[in-house]
Amino acid sequence: MLRKVKVKNGILQGLVGKDPRITVFRGVPYAKPPVGELRWRAPQPAQDWEGVRKCYEYADMAMMRFHPGMNPDDFYDKELHPTAAEYRMSEDCLYLNIFTPAKTADERIPVFVYIHGGGLQDGYSYEVEFDPERVARRGVIVVMVAYRLGLFGFLAHPEITARTPDGEVISNFGMQDQSMAIHWVHENIEAFGGDPERIVICGQSAGARSVQAQICTSLNGNIIKGGIIQSGVSMLFGDEEQSMAILPTLKEAEQYGASFLHAIGIRNLEEAEKMDADELMRRMDEACVRDGRYVFGLCIDGRFVTESAPSAYYNNRVADIPLLVGICQGETQSRFLRGSMNYAQYLKIAEKYGDRKEAFLLLTQVTNDEEADALTAADAFNQFLGGTRAFCELRSEQGQKVYFFIFDHDIPGDDAGSFHGSDLWFMFDSLGNSWRPFEGKHYDLARQVTSYWTNFVKTGDPNGLDYNGNPLPVWEPYRKEKRSVMRFTDIPRPEVQGESPVIDFRLSFGKTVFTDKDTD
Repeated sequence: MLRKVKVKNGILQGLVGKDPRITVFRGVPYAKPPVGELRWRAPQPAQDWEGVRKCYEYADMAMMRFHPGMNPDDFYDKELHPTAAEYRMSEDCLYLNIFTPAKTADERIPVFVYIHGGGLQDGYSYEVEFDPERVARRGVIVVMVAYRLGLFGFLAHPEITARTPDGEVISNFGMQDQSMAIHWVHENIEAFGGDPERIVICGQSAGARSVQAQICTSLNGNIIKGGIIQSGVSMLFGDEEQSMAILPTLKEAEQYGASFLHAIGIRNLEEAEKMDADELMRRMDEACVRDGRYVFGLCIDGRFVTESAPSAYYNNRVADIPLLVGICQGETQSRFLRGSMNYAQYLKIAEKYGDRKEAFLLLTQVTNDEEADALTAADAFNQFLGGTRAFCELRSEQGQKVYFFIFDHDIPGDDAGSFHGSDLWFMFDSLGNSWRPFEGKHYDLARQVTSYWTNFVKTGDPNGLDYNGNPLPVWEPYRKEKRSVMRFTDIPRPEVQGESPVIDFRLSFGKTVFTDKDTD
C-alpha cells in the first residue's frame, strides 16, 4: 500500500488504517499556520520541510468560543463530540486528513473532499460521526478539510481592508482556507494515487454553505467536478427578509467587526493582532454573555464572494457541474425554522408581490390566522424543504443535472427523529461509532447511502452498484417533467413530487428580483 508519498513541500509518512487496505495521513499542512502577522490575512502556501514528516496525529481544532465535548448533557456534545475534550484548540489549524486506498501513485482514484459544518463557528474535521476509512474502501480518496472559524475566520474590519494588497481577498478567510485546501489537493493528490481531474466537494450545514461558496466563486476555476450539498441550499424566493442567504456588504461587515473590537475593549487592529488567541476568545465569551451572541460569517467582499448564492443561482453563475442536494425530514418540522404567520403578516407578504398580489392571494386562499399559520407549515414556505426543491426546479430549468434526496429514516435511542446531521452517520457508514442502538436495517441503509455518494464522486451520477455488488434502486435526476426525489426510509425509495403552484409562483417572483441583480 502507499504509505509514503512525496508532495510539493516534502515527503509524508502515513499510517496503516483500521482497515489495512487504507493509508491514513493525519495533519497534512496545506498552508502556513495563520498566526502572528498572518492572523486575519489570506492563507499562505505551506512551507517546505526536510526529511520525512510523520502524519500520525490529528492537528489542533480551530479556535472556537466553546470547547466541544465539555458538556455531556448537551445533545450534540453527546452525539458528535464524546472525546473532543481530549483535543486541543489553536490558531495553527490549517491541515488536511487524507485517507487513500491506493497501492501505487498512478491509480487515478477519484477524490472526495469533505468540509465540516458547525455554523462557521464550530466543528472540526475528525468528529466521531466521520469515518473516512469506511468511505475510502469504496474506491475513493477522502480528504477532510479544516479551516478557520468564527472570529478568526470571518472578521472584517476597516483596518484589514486598508492594509490588504490590491488583488488579495479582504475577508472570508475561512472560505479562502477551504479554497487553498482544494487547490492543494488538485496540485498534490496524484502522489496519493488520486485523479486531480475528478475532485468532488461535499459539506453538511455550514459545510453545505461552504460548498456553495466554493462553486459560486470564480477563484476556483474549473477544478471542482461535482458538489454535494446536505442541509441545506442557500435559496431565496425574493419575498423573504430574513435568511442566512442574505449576506452583508463588506462595509456592513467592517462596521460589525469594528463594533465588536470596541465592545471587548480593543482600540485597534494592531492591539487585536497582538492579543493571545485564548484571551480574545475569553473576552468574546464575556461580550456574548453581556451583549448577546456575536457571530462572524460570510460577507460580499467583492473578490471571493461577489454576490449572494441566490443571485448566482438565479443568474446561472455557478460551476457547470452535477450536484446532489437534500435535507433531513426532521429539519422541516421545527416551528422556529418555518416561522409562525398570522393573517396580518400574510397580507404584508402579499404586498411584496406588487402587481402580482392578487394572483398570490387567489392561489393561496388564506382568510384567517389559522390558515396563515398552516401555510408556513406547507412545503412551499418551509425553509429547508421548499428552498431545496425550488433550487432543484431552478437548476433543472437551466439544463443542469441535480439529484434531490430527503433523509427520512427512524433514528433509534430517543425521540430526536431525523434531526439535523443525522444523515452523516449514514453517508459515512459510521453507525458503529454511535451510542445509538442501530440494528441491521440501519446498517443496510448506511451501506447503500455511502454507495450512492461514492458512485456520485466517481461518475457524477449516484446510480450503479451497491458495495455488496447488487444494483441500487434507480435515482433519477430532478426534472420539471418528472420531479424525482430519493427518500431514504428503511430502504431507498424513489418518489415523484407532485406539482407545487405556490413554489412555482414564489420562484418566478424570485427571478424578477434576482436576475442580473445583486442582493446587497
